[in-house]
Amino acid sequence: MTTTIRRMLESDREAVLGLLGELTDHEATLSDDRATGPAAAAACLADDTEKATEHGGGQFVAEMDGRAIGYLALRLGRTGPFLHDHLRDHVYIENIVVAAARRGTGVGQMLLARAELFAREAGCKALHLGVLTGNDIALNAYRRAGFKGFALEMAKIID
Repeated sequence: MTTTIRRMLESDREAVLGLLGELTDHEATLSDDRATGPAAAAACLADDTEKATEHGGGQFVAEMDGRAIGYLALRLGRTGPFLHDHLRDHVYIENIVVAAARRGTGVGQMLLARAELFAREAGCKALHLGVLTGNDIALNAYRRAGFKGFALEMAKIID
């Protein structure tokens, strides 16, 4: 069973919505501010598509036996002048998810490698992503792929 990474097609939409549904459900177990359900998954996909289109990004699927088992959404970004100039242009990983039944099999690492290739092709020297606090499995996967702490974002919910 070979896994391939390819550009997302319109025919992948339902499978990707299912993957994003898994992602939003998982994230809701880590943070009580996360939306779930089909509407949240559809909103994520619409947002990913808009950002990829407007910011020169891309959407990819990991496919095995004709089925989408992973999803990756990227966009180009530019960080402020607080970074060295050669690191300001970057690729931001908007979403990455692997089907629950395929986690731990290397599919996530393949998607991260595709993100790195995309960045190299775009002339970018950096990949950025965000990970929810407490998502230790994802955090460890990102560290295995060579990511390290870069910034810590915080939020205060105001009533």
